[in-house]
Amino acid sequence: MKRLGLALALLGCVAAQPSPYSSQRPGGANSDPLENPRDLSGRSVKTARIRMIHDRYLPGSSGWLMEHDPWLAYQWGRDLGRREFSHADGAFGDSGRLGGKILDDQATPLMSRDHINSCVACHNVPFRDMGAGMTIQKNAGSGRNTPHSFGGGVVEMIGQEIRSQLLARADLNQDGWLSFREAEGEAWVAPMPGERQSYGRYNDGNQDGRPDLNPILYVWYVDKGGQRIPWARNLKAAGVAGYNFEVQVFGHGQRDRVGHGALSSTLRAVSSNAWDIHSGLQAHDPTASTEVTHDGLCKVSYCGAQQYYTGFTRDLGTVCNGHGVSLDDPDRDGVCEEVSEGDMDILEFHLLNHPRPAQKVDRRFLTGQRTFGAIGCTECHRSQWHISNDRRFFDLETDFQQGHMTGQLHRLSGGPRQFVGIYSDFRHHDMGDDFYETQYDGSRTRAFRTSPLWGVGSTAPYGHDGASLCLDDVIRRHGGAGQAARIAYEGLSDPQRDDLHHFLQGLVLYSTDSLPCDIDGDGVVSQHLLVCGQDTGREVFNPEWLFRHPGQIEGVVEAPDGGTIISRALVNVQQAYGLTLRGLIDRDQDGFPDMLRVLSRR
Repeated sequence: MKRLGLALALLGCVAAQPSPYSSQRPGGANSDPLENPRDLSGRSVKTARIRMIHDRYLPGSSGWLMEHDPWLAYQWGRDLGRREFSHADGAFGDSGRLGGKILDDQATPLMSRDHINSCVACHNVPFRDMGAGMTIQKNAGSGRNTPHSFGGGVVEMIGQEIRSQLLARADLNQDGWLSFREAEGEAWVAPMPGERQSYGRYNDGNQDGRPDLNPILYVWYVDKGGQRIPWARNLKAAGVAGYNFEVQVFGHGQRDRVGHGALSSTLRAVSSNAWDIHSGLQAHDPTASTEVTHDGLCKVSYCGAQQYYTGFTRDLGTVCNGHGVSLDDPDRDGVCEEVSEGDMDILEFHLLNHPRPAQKVDRRFLTGQRTFGAIGCTECHRSQWHISNDRRFFDLETDFQQGHMTGQLHRLSGGPRQFVGIYSDFRHHDMGDDFYETQYDGSRTRAFRTSPLWGVGSTAPYGHDGASLCLDDVIRRHGGAGQAARIAYEGLSDPQRDDLHHFLQGLVLYSTDSLPCDIDGDGVVSQHLLVCGQDTGREVFNPEWLFRHPGQIEGVVEAPDGGTIISRALVNVQQAYGLTLRGLIDRDQDGFPDMLRVLSRR
């Protein structure tokens, strides 16, 4: 990698400039609305766009925040998903062009680029929380439905656990890949101790040149030293001595030219790909784009997730300035380093810790849950999973009593954990003709990932294509691997089906920052939570109250209509959000920490 001590402008790149129509609204009741736009609800993004620095020791950098002020790191990552990006930030560089993976005709990209400017524009139910959302044109004219990101870290950890278990089963010499000799017998993983769940076979029993593994395992082929052979498309290619794989637990299911795979294995990869495709923002992310020993494995992120070569970003930083800021500008819009490696760190950190969906448990919920299992739905929609090490720093446990939902915040410190209520086996299944998808090039997708059902009560419409407007319709679409369960469902009495629907509708998402929640650990939800001496009202899950320097609200102010309201705008944004930390100081408001400009001149 070249490192040139050049100003960004030398290669036609400009630093991001603040937009006059910025979505950031940090101002309070007494702020000049032209200079400091107001939001007395306190829910808008409060900080200007500043690239986060990837470092563990620099105050204000991504790794430093995760260790020293994790709630602030969580909030910075959350704000990246809520922020509205503009042309000044590099959004929409390739508008109108097709992009993404190439379909089976080896020419047709799977979707159009650059059609939103904020993650929550699509992930908008509930708004601000990376929930479920609209159906977009992707893969085929029938579209793809936007899934939610609640519990995304749990899904990622399950995928890495599956890979670990599968390798432990067959990689006899523990060199990290499977040779022809090792690729024998049935592949399985124990989602819970003592259980078996088949992911196919390690070997090529049908002699098609590929391991007979479930397509959710993305395979690449290696030589006798375990090095990836980029041109190899099957086990019969010259020089192939075995293979390695990742478990692509994100995405409904799609194929590439190798004929297998889903979307992504890691939160980092799925996020950078979405930013590029949907918003025209390319991430310069050496963590995900550095194949350390050419074996298909990239670096392990600060959050502890192994990254893979399939997560390479378009901005590879082939030309950088003196401090590693990429000058590549792959979409040629004049804005460089549109998303930094540090940005990816904190977005991953937020998504890793994003709370799980909730359950509205009552008598009918439990009755419907039993019916759900009795008719065979849990053969694919499995509830329980076990992981060896929970990498999250907190968990939000919800409770539903007398029609009201509350939360309890729990701090975590690693170790094994059992998760209940996910309802997916994370495999691809042929679901029959009613789910088949004809892609743009005429090829057909027949197998789809078992959708996790947690949150399903809040995420209509249903199916990978969003074509089913209600739960009854999507269940009756099930064929193939789900046909027996569908027939059993159709044989239920009306009250039994109603209870089953009640169960599914009780698997819900929720607005995290509106959730009444015990965050101080005293066992009750206070109706008058004091933060920095101010009465903030009912205790809710608001990360700002948990910062190293908690946010301080304005309190009671006069509203324009002459009444009084409680203003939740912060009076200490600079201190609370760490804007005086060395790694986040941006006096010239160019979107880059000032120290990057200083270091680039050394």
